[in-house]
Amino acid sequence: KISGTPCTVINTPYVQKTGTTQNWLEKLMSKNKKIKKWVKMITYFKGMKSVENAAFSSTYKTVWCAGPSIEHTTEILPIKEIIKRLTT
Repeated sequence: KISGTPCTVINTPYVQKTGTTQNWLEKLMSKNKKIKKWVKMITYFKGMKSVENAAFSSTYKTVWCAGPSIEHTTEILPIKEIIKRLTT
């Protein structure tokens, strides 16, 4: 829902609330060859505005993009612990 194409985001309460899949109307419009590019453009614009607002204003609606490797993250560690694991 951020760019009109599949992407990975960090699972925040806002992302859980808004969802990551298209609703039935978005799916229907995305299948129409004549308006598909316009739907993607509008979706991209809305998504980027959402990311911009999350980055530049203090709000509970935070959306942060993540790389594909985020799915392999299982825990959050302090830097000291990460360095210790890398050097041993």
